[in-house]
Amino acid sequence: MEIRSTSSLTQPSTLPLPEILDSLVELTAQRERRTLEISLLATLRELMADCTIALYNCRWIDGHPWWRIQLDSLEEPPAQNQPWTLPGSKMLRILLQQDQHQAIHPIDTGLCVPLYQTNQVVAVLMVTPSAQAVVDHKLLIALARIHENFLNLLHASDSDTLTGLYNRRKFDSQLFSLVGDPSGDKRRIPLLALLDIDHFKQVNDNYGHIIGDEVLLMLAQRMQQFFGEDDGLYRYGGEEFAILFHSVSEEKAQAILEGFCTRISNHPFPQVGQVTVSIGFTRLDQGLVPAQVIDRADKALYYVKTHGRNQVCQFETLLRQGLVQEVEIASGDIDLF
Repeated sequence: MEIRSTSSLTQPSTLPLPEILDSLVELTAQRERRTLEISLLATLRELMADCTIALYNCRWIDGHPWWRIQLDSLEEPPAQNQPWTLPGSKMLRILLQQDQHQAIHPIDTGLCVPLYQTNQVVAVLMVTPSAQAVVDHKLLIALARIHENFLNLLHASDSDTLTGLYNRRKFDSQLFSLVGDPSGDKRRIPLLALLDIDHFKQVNDNYGHIIGDEVLLMLAQRMQQFFGEDDGLYRYGGEEFAILFHSVSEEKAQAILEGFCTRISNHPFPQVGQVTVSIGFTRLDQGLVPAQVIDRADKALYYVKTHGRNQVCQFETLLRQGLVQEVEIASGDIDLF
């Protein structure tokens, strides 16, 4: 299919203004990235009925972009854990020109619209018009920019400023959502892990807080590289981090977390040398409140910290062995969120 010129795909929108405004109200009401993406796709489908529209997510590894399909249907979203692939040569050139911030690129199948977050392409809209369709470029660009603005607002609201991981506010929200969801797949019970840097106070005392912050930042980067894209990574507070696994067994989580401990202990940290971490994790069983889940993971973490550090323990395993005790949360203590 030949590349169509920009002018041949452009015409003013013929939709009534109230319909456009209603779509914008729905789009700007979202507070989670996933629902924001779904709302964007629904809005574009409504306003550009003669076009096929898909959304790809983009991630950068060592300066090279990888992408995967995120949404191409509102009825049947792509399965989780879709593989990341290298874009084709033309798309690769477009993504590598992100500093130019060109709004729309013509491609063989129609149009490509890069979406930016903090000056980096994080997603791509692919618009394929039908044979006789035309696209209102101004409307398309306006919706893309609104989406970008909200992505950046969500990022600023949900992210830790030092590490770039999700912050405690986001953790509280997602943990509450997971614990309180009665419709979750009982075969895939989520898991919570709490991770603590061993002897971190000594790092700050011996090298200063600037080096301490560098250790926190490097650890966060190692977490982003090591754990799955769909795992929730959070800076829980200070030198403590949290991980929410959504689709792994307890045995697999144990192996993954032990692998991360090994990876960190073998990774040289500038100025400091060796750094190790301790990890405790637990299941998010139905019927528990967030405070109980956190208490269980924290007890497993405390056991690791007092029995050698640089290892991983699961609360349920320690409980069966009689090494920890279940503590009931008083009714006045459960309202943490």
